[in-house]
Amino acid sequence: MDLEQVLHRHFGFSEFRPGQRAVINHIVSGNDALVVMPTGHGKSLCYQLPALARGGTALVVSPLIALMKDQVDALSAKGIRATLINSSLSWDERRERTEGMVRGDYQLVYVAPERFTDRFMSTLKQTNVTLLAIDEAHCISQWGHDFRPDYLRLGAVRAALPDVPTVALTATATPDVADDILAQLKAPQTQRFVTGFDRENLRLEIATARSPKAKHTMLPGLLRSLPALVYCATRKHVEAVTQTLTAQGFAAAAYHAGLDHESRRRVQEDFINGTLPVVVATNAFGMGVDKADIRTIVHFDLPGTIEAYYQEVGRAGRDRKPATAILLHRNADRQLQEFFIQNTHPPASDVHRVYATLRGDGDNPVWMSESAIGYATELDERQVGSCLSVLRRCGLTGRATSRDASSGKTLFGIQLTEPGRDLELTEAEMDRRRHHAFNQLDRMVQYGESPCQRATLLRYFGETPEWDRCGRCTGCDAGRPMIEEARSLTEPELEMVRKILACMARMRRAFSVSMICKVVTGSRDKSVRAWEFEKLSTWGILRGVPQSRVETVLGAMEAGGLIETDLTSKTVRGQTRTWKNLSVSPLGWAVMKGEETDVQLAMPAVHAAPETRIDISEGGDGVIDEDLLARLRAVRRDLAETEAVPAYVIASNRTLLGIAASRPTSTEALEGIHGMGPKRVARYGASFVEAVRGWTGC
Repeated sequence: MDLEQVLHRHFGFSEFRPGQRAVINHIVSGNDALVVMPTGHGKSLCYQLPALARGGTALVVSPLIALMKDQVDALSAKGIRATLINSSLSWDERRERTEGMVRGDYQLVYVAPERFTDRFMSTLKQTNVTLLAIDEAHCISQWGHDFRPDYLRLGAVRAALPDVPTVALTATATPDVADDILAQLKAPQTQRFVTGFDRENLRLEIATARSPKAKHTMLPGLLRSLPALVYCATRKHVEAVTQTLTAQGFAAAAYHAGLDHESRRRVQEDFINGTLPVVVATNAFGMGVDKADIRTIVHFDLPGTIEAYYQEVGRAGRDRKPATAILLHRNADRQLQEFFIQNTHPPASDVHRVYATLRGDGDNPVWMSESAIGYATELDERQVGSCLSVLRRCGLTGRATSRDASSGKTLFGIQLTEPGRDLELTEAEMDRRRHHAFNQLDRMVQYGESPCQRATLLRYFGETPEWDRCGRCTGCDAGRPMIEEARSLTEPELEMVRKILACMARMRRAFSVSMICKVVTGSRDKSVRAWEFEKLSTWGILRGVPQSRVETVLGAMEAGGLIETDLTSKTVRGQTRTWKNLSVSPLGWAVMKGEETDVQLAMPAVHAAPETRIDISEGGDGVIDEDLLARLRAVRRDLAETEAVPAYVIASNRTLLGIAASRPTSTEALEGIHGMGPKRVARYGASFVEAVRGWTGC
């Protein structure tokens, strides 16, 4: 068969893109394949053209309704017989299309992974299926960034179609994820086709923001080229950012799962046809959206993984013209992703309670709502949803549907796949999953601080660039050294390292980075006092050194083997929390005792203390030193504890910012600062002024 002729006749292209021809030849010949190809490089053609060339019906598994609809609409416009079968259709529509599939009416049929019920599998036996294509195949891997439990059944689907070639396709798979995809499909020897991950037309930028307000201030200036997508991690952020942009005159609209289907459809279509230049969305928007001319993508919030980030920025510049991807970077943003990780990986005991409730219902399927399960288990709906996701991942439950005879509406329930099987899930297993997610988040945070963003992306996906610097990212613009070379420490540096090690040793067990920084710099935080660390001889041994500096030195000590790390999980107030703890290694003990003197570390350069500029409306127009601000907070905390009142009663955050900016050395000077009226000045002013004088030396 002349594949170029099929390409031209059905798709209008005169030649294949790099990498496509080899994949298509392989699949048309009846072989399995794993295709890892960047967004915009033509993955869809790698199964669509073989589907036409092989004849019969190609079954395409796709995770999102919007993605299916876009693909089917595009194929239908080309005269290709394609359809979709998913929950957006009525029961009668699904039955009609399923019968058409059996008759051979369609060349491609798109289905969601949860479609593979026993009834649907029986239907497939009557259908001339000639190709199984699994789009967004990273969803099948437990280590992928967007794991979907329903994808796990695809190994059984493939086994039920033994003579049908399978092609799994994704834009984001590390070598480990690729291994897991093929393991789940029970096809470890499948040939892999990995196209380069580099998007040369895409400029990668990092824009550092010191506060949420600063993000909103910076954002309009970042949208220099339109159309643009702005990604946010939560619906609340989507709504707030949309309001910011519309107030600045941008034609922008929100897109998230809380909006009704018609509103989401309208936003998507307006964006695609060019009448809406800016969409602010959660990460569901854009998957499969066929718009080649997106010029700018901004991440307002930190993504949880590099895979997710790479997939989303890959939607820019698919026409191969210059485009820009910007990450609004703020260190504190990782806390939101940590919250998501905790919610996604509930305690094993909660999962056991939910499973016991389902098994005790007496019916199968179980038609209990999440709120009803929550009432029975004393968990909230969010926790119940997380537990149900874990049970699907374990293969113990699936989705069930039924039609209400009176209303004709589709009902959704929970199918117990093996009601007699016990749940074998331990806290250790959940810890392992949480720790993996935290490691992925660490890699994402490091991306923002890397010397070359493009090189970091490529190496993450197992590709070694041929160049040292890409010259088209913020890291290269800043001239950051590509490698922090390990070197012998100066005497002051060695003294600082030994002091940190001595303090860690006297703390007698492993603690978090935050706690160690607080103790060595002399913080009187309540967490420090709870352990009575203020009584240690080493408490405040590096007083005056910014905690941020101590943190970077700890990073160098960890990389140099002076410190050992371990991720720890603990249940606090009913919620499992995970963090990294540090302890002194054998080499660290030797350095601390002076037995090892030639210490070589990639010691970070000393920078000036970080400055935070605030608007005059926030209480001043000066520069805020973080150490002074920390002292003022400590004063406020001590006053609040003495008077047994909340801290904000003593002074608001805005007031402390004003004091830190103007640095008053008399109580009279305090009266011009927001929130410091005569009564507060008389009662608390002397304490704040004393803190300022102590910092300034006046």
